[in-house]
Amino acid sequence: MSLTRNLGLAALILGAASPFAGSPFAAPSADQVDRLSKEIIQGDDHVSALQLAAWIRARRPGLRVIDVRSPQEFADFSLPGAKNIPLDRLSRARFAQGDTVVLYSEGGAHAGQAWMLLRMMGVANVYFIAGGLADWRDEVIAPNLPADASPQIVRAFEPVAELSAYFGGTPQVGPAGSPPTRMTPSHAPAIGAAADLVALRRRGC
Repeated sequence: MSLTRNLGLAALILGAASPFAGSPFAAPSADQVDRLSKEIIQGDDHVSALQLAAWIRARRPGLRVIDVRSPQEFADFSLPGAKNIPLDRLSRARFAQGDTVVLYSEGGAHAGQAWMLLRMMGVANVYFIAGGLADWRDEVIAPNLPADASPQIVRAFEPVAELSAYFGGTPQVGPAGSPPTRMTPSHAPAIGAAADLVALRRRGC
């Protein structure tokens, strides 16, 4: 990592720490900044919306899905099982050692800032959805399979289609750049059986 990028990341992390001024949480040390920078570069700070969907469906023990948007935005639409802890209240939240925390916001930026705050608070197993709710819509609610997909890609898409159906989504098929059509069982055999699992249809997607 270049010195300029390292300093930039340090400034971002220190800026995120400003809500802790005068609190029991100390400002991050250079070692903490380096450790957080490494996690960011290696991609250890985030998970995909599809991975979160799989964890929710599997009822992963200790999973806590946190929406850091405003209470009004949360009331309008939220992910299954999510709890609302706005960014300005995050420093008062408490997490158990075995919790797996996944944060999300509308576009991902605030969730990324929340990730830094929780890491500085000592929360170890914390991640965020990089693209926010847009990723949930694209990966879970309306995943797309190219019309000319090979049999191997179709088979690989089957668990994605199944997850999408479970959450009330509509897996689709169509050429890139054109309006997709609704996916049918002939495109992914799993979708027919998965339709019976739909129990958590969400609005606002």
